[in-house]
Amino acid sequence: MQLRTWTFLAISAVALCSACSSTPPAEAPSQDTVEPEPEPPPPPKPKPCEALDEKCEADADTRSKIAKSALKFRPVKGWTYAQGTEATVAQQGESGAAVAVAEVETGTDAKAEPTKRDEALEALAKQIGVTPPKKKVTWKKPLEEKSVGEMKIGLWQLEGANRGDKKGPLLIFAGQVADGKVLLGLGFVPEDDTSGADAAILESIDSISDK
Repeated sequence: MQLRTWTFLAISAVALCSACSSTPPAEAPSQDTVEPEPEPPPPPKPKPCEALDEKCEADADTRSKIAKSALKFRPVKGWTYAQGTEATVAQQGESGAAVAVAEVETGTDAKAEPTKRDEALEALAKQIGVTPPKKKVTWKKPLEEKSVGEMKIGLWQLEGANRGDKKGPLLIFAGQVADGKVLLGLGFVPEDDTSGADAAILESIDSISDK
């Protein structure tokens, strides 16, 4: 009986020691997952700058496409500009200095060309809200001619134009692009302008090129 008791106690002790020395089960990995950060929204698309109400402002590097033409020009820095289908325009303000330019078809009939230029000029003036004077442009006698790239551009000036409540001179410029096609533009500067807008418009004309 003593042997049996000892044997039972020995077995119990061994079992107890085995339980004491056993390694506790490893903890289960956490089920928490890190949510990926959302992708940033795509950058806004650039404005087409086809209307003045888009408020596209020209900077020193702006090159604006001239309506109906492969040519471009640099609008005056800080002016609002628009590349419309009938004209490319730029303005300092609603009634301030402004410019409009486009390539127009005048045909190859020398007798009809002056009238077509007059009609195109009137249409350009409407694009920037200018009322031109009644006096007609003497197309064959520019006040000045200047070379812009490979193109000869004539300059004319008419007094007595209006834009909004402002009065001022009208600068007209034109250059032959191809047979029956003329680059035609006009610039308006109020009489009370102190910003040098007239010189800035001339610099814009000098910037005309196909690049």
